[in-house]
Amino acid sequence: MCLAFPPGVFDMEAGESAYDVAKRQREMAERLQRSAALWERGAEGEVAVARALEALPDGWVVLHDLAWPGRKRANIDHVVVGPGGVFVVDAKNWSGRVEIRDQVLMQNGRRREPAVVSAAEAAIGLQSIVPPPASCMGVLCFVHDDPLTGWARDVMVCSTSNVATMLLSRPSVLSAEDVRRSVDAIRLMPTGSPPASGRLAKPRPSTPSRTTAKRRRGHPVAVLVGALVLLFAVSSGGLAKAGGWLGERMVEVIAPTDPVEPTPSQPAKQREQKQQKQENKQLDGQQSRSRAG
Repeated sequence: MCLAFPPGVFDMEAGESAYDVAKRQREMAERLQRSAALWERGAEGEVAVARALEALPDGWVVLHDLAWPGRKRANIDHVVVGPGGVFVVDAKNWSGRVEIRDQVLMQNGRRREPAVVSAAEAAIGLQSIVPPPASCMGVLCFVHDDPLTGWARDVMVCSTSNVATMLLSRPSVLSAEDVRRSVDAIRLMPTGSPPASGRLAKPRPSTPSRTTAKRRRGHPVAVLVGALVLLFAVSSGGLAKAGGWLGERMVEVIAPTDPVEPTPSQPAKQREQKQQKQENKQLDGQQSRSRAG
């Protein structure tokens, strides 16, 4: 069976669908590139803060990239434990001007309250892990060459140039034994690293029932033709034209313009012949009576 469609119903330019796919994939690639750049910038910030924390003297312990207690898909950049307490350090590699105004964190004149809230929540989450008398404090450390000193509510704000100085300025509250016990408790937390395999189990394909299989095999040619017609119509934007054209063809089939005269059945022919003979007999009788008179 061959379907012939008039010109203009399914008009498409050569390579149009392939160009569309390429465009969508290129846009997706650009989004992935931007996302990767943000992740790389964040990683560079964590490395810079880790190097700045190396200036802390003996008696201080620095841990990196830890799991966030109570959150499966979040991590803590750094945890510093020393005589001054337990500090949850969040590394920030922001651009622009960063400052503190009336205990409010600002970036380029805009409030950045979510970063402060996040640092405070990380400290609260770790507090449930460390034993007393240790207390956790949130720290926002920005990658900057210039010192940054301030407090956004209960969160310490500093930069890579003065983070060690800020931590050492805190009064001593933990003994060496307290530091050891806190570090051991933190190290026993599950790591935030993904599974070694990094693979997800492939879903098993579902087996269709016999009834479904039979229904699918009912009219394969009609289903295929209908699917092709619908696919071409939608992809080319000629669905309305195709609908009108197919409607005209259906009208021609159901009610043709030049109807064919129906062929009379055999009983109808016999009745017509019998009636014709009777009429002929009556006519012959009338003619005989006329001649006799």
